[in-house]
Amino acid sequence: MYHPVKVIKVCGILGHSQAKQFRQEILDLIAAGTSDVLIDFEQAAFMDSSGLGALISALKAVRAAHGRLSLCAVKQEIRMLLELADVIQFFPIFSSQSEFYQQKHTAE
Repeated sequence: MYHPVKVIKVCGILGHSQAKQFRQEILDLIAAGTSDVLIDFEQAAFMDSSGLGALISALKAVRAAHGRLSLCAVKQEIRMLLELADVIQFFPIFSSQSEFYQQKHTAE
């Protein structure tokens, strides 16, 4: 069964100033019926602890809606933050959107 994917591109910094809007965007997608979300970090410069909290909150919300939240193009600094927070194992991580869609297509 095909589930449409909504891609959210993180541009610049995902920090305190952006965390609330990021969380709300995820909640709005869930309310609209989206269950498969891909967060694209290709244009992200940095993520701080507020951004990490927003990402974990988004993961919980998507899972509560029986969906899947995946990450792609995660830069080394952001990957290290996920590892240090011991949450990296909860996120499927892909090198690019192309890899995500290729694996999604293969699985369906």
